[in-house]
Amino acid sequence: MRRLSVPSFAKINWTLKILGQRSDGYQQIKTLYQTVDLSEELVFETTSNRGIEIEVEGRKVAPGEDNLLYQTAELLRQTTGSQAGIRIKLQKKIPVGAGLGGGSSNAALALLALNQLWDCKIGEKELVELAGQLGSDVPFFLVGGTALGWGRGAEVVPLPDLPQEKSLLLLYPHLEISTREAYALGKWGTYGGTGQLTREWAETTMRDLLRAVGPKGVGWSFLENDFEDVLFAHYPVLVEAREALKKAGCERVMLCGSGSTLLGLGSDQQVKEAAAFMTREGIGETFFCRTLSREHYRQVLMNSGLLLL
Repeated sequence: MRRLSVPSFAKINWTLKILGQRSDGYQQIKTLYQTVDLSEELVFETTSNRGIEIEVEGRKVAPGEDNLLYQTAELLRQTTGSQAGIRIKLQKKIPVGAGLGGGSSNAALALLALNQLWDCKIGEKELVELAGQLGSDVPFFLVGGTALGWGRGAEVVPLPDLPQEKSLLLLYPHLEISTREAYALGKWGTYGGTGQLTREWAETTMRDLLRAVGPKGVGWSFLENDFEDVLFAHYPVLVEAREALKKAGCERVMLCGSGSTLLGLGSDQQVKEAAAFMTREGIGETFFCRTLSREHYRQVLMNSGLLLL
């Protein structure tokens, strides 16, 4: 029996722009990903049989073959022809349907762990392709830190880490919104562009991000999420949660990803005080966390025994 126990981290989207539907049916987006230190634990154990066993504690997730961890193991087995078995235990802490990428993070870590435990010897390029088949933001979790996402979100370009960690307040209003549902609620038009990621765009994006989340926070308007108008209009609870975070002292409040979590920003002191206020008031489920650099992200995973790309 071989065993790995690894943390699986959440993400936020500093920006998320929906550019329209492509000819293949997917929405074209450009986004700015960021790992944060909110995490849950995954334990992988090889077994002597060919089964794929999934055990989850903490939160309810899709069961059996509908579970993304199961689908990840099955995809890797179909790709390699492996007959190995695995038992995966997930201590689920990251809310589901929250826009925090918990399931995608699990899938990315499962790809890396099973490639190692099953001796699949799949290279970086193919692992990234498999990650894209599992979900649009799964490839990001093979990278971590701050990164641009393009296309469906699966084309990922790493950016420099923020010069220092940033405090964040995440508020989950006990509302689960799937990515499919979020897209279905909006009218996004048709994408006819041919633009690609460029060095100039990356440099401009990083400069604007530093202005927005730096000590003075002078560029808050840079932080945008195109899902906000449609989801706030459809779910009044999100509007109430946003106003509560503002009342608690957050300077900037925005929707996180395509899910229901709200991101509260401000100085470290403002965010800490807002977290305490929201906890006292019993409004939703709050997580005080910090951004996680790529170096830190990779170091934690390697310390757990995981071999990275």
